[in-house]
Amino acid sequence: MFFPGKRLLARLVFAPVATVALVGAVVACSSGEESAASVSAGSCVEITDNSADAMTASLGDCGSAATDYRIAQVVSAPADCAVDTAIFTGTVGDTETTLCLTPNFAEGKCYADAGTRPAESVECSAPEATFKVVQRIDGATDELQCGAGATQFRFAKDPEATFCLAKP
Repeated sequence: MFFPGKRLLARLVFAPVATVALVGAVVACSSGEESAASVSAGSCVEITDNSADAMTASLGDCGSAATDYRIAQVVSAPADCAVDTAIFTGTVGDTETTLCLTPNFAEGKCYADAGTRPAESVECSAPEATFKVVQRIDGATDELQCGAGATQFRFAKDPEATFCLAKP
């Protein structure tokens, strides 16, 4: 027997549910592809944990003071990194990776140096703070442009930048 109201009711209930499920699946798949594709040379990351056994980071805007490093190279082994880069082996978002990082330090911020691992951003008053970026010079790798207050310097090559450092 045919009941005209039941078929209309089924369409009104199941069509929106199916549409929401389909849209959710498409968004989930495409956002995963974007995050994996974005972990590439030239992207910037904020180090959220630089411990040797559990490094984590998140992708960010290179113009933000929170993104302390730029990805110089995605590598398969830490030995592939240049001497002047920090080595990151851990998770960026959901992606396990090994990265060679160059500084993207913000002027006025302090950091705790961690050897070949990425330096961690810390409060300048923190006892573990080892240096402060007193001046950032974009477009040049020339320590002679650092003021008299700088006691050290670091360079980034692509894009070129000089970071003038002092004790916090």
